[in-house]
Amino acid sequence: MLPVKLLNKLKILTQPDDSTCGPTSLHAVYQYFDDDIPLEQVISEVHFLEEGGTLAVFLGCHALKRGYRAKIYTYNLHMFDPTWFREDNAKIIMNLQEQLLYKDEPKFRKASQAYIEFLQLGGELKCDDLTISLLKKYFKKGIPVLTGLSATYLYNCARERVNSNNESVYDDIRGYPLGHFVVLSGLSADRKHIIVADPYQENPFYQNNYYEVQITRLINAIMLGIVTYDANLLVIEPA
Repeated sequence: MLPVKLLNKLKILTQPDDSTCGPTSLHAVYQYFDDDIPLEQVISEVHFLEEGGTLAVFLGCHALKRGYRAKIYTYNLHMFDPTWFREDNAKIIMNLQEQLLYKDEPKFRKASQAYIEFLQLGGELKCDDLTISLLKKYFKKGIPVLTGLSATYLYNCARERVNSNNESVYDDIRGYPLGHFVVLSGLSADRKHIIVADPYQENPFYQNNYYEVQITRLINAIMLGIVTYDANLLVIEPA
């Protein structure tokens, strides 16, 4: 049975703008663990990409520096070769460094360097199959799971672009898939849906910070997060 405290205690604020879903989700996890850090501080300390938004690995680095344990389950084959996960952290770091000699796209380089830092700080990287059993393992322990996924697929909405006012707008022709961060906070009563805490209150799915998503749809949305460099789970626990 899912721990009652996980359902009742996890609270998420509404993200202040289009690019702060990551730190707002991270803040919700901190608050769940009674770490009373202001959202504004998390936003100011988390690293952002020049084009806006952040990556799960940046959130993981912030948690490690704050004294938490952090584990990332990644499904990003652009960044990682599946054979690397048979090696220890030192070897994965060497592979990431060597890979940078041949791949120089700016966002790729920043993500690679962040993963190197994540591992050097003591973070864990895993590539286990993404199944409901994996999620339930953490839910049963009362641990919420932060995830980077495809908002475009999750919400079944049009792709998006940034307009002249630097605002994200729907545009099915000129738009691009959009990444997003949410917190998974347990199984629904019927055991067929995942309860999602979403910092984007005006999302077209439910127009609410909390809702339930069919398990298969959620898993597909996470895997399609590879389009925007995530496709992962970030599990944070007190040290």
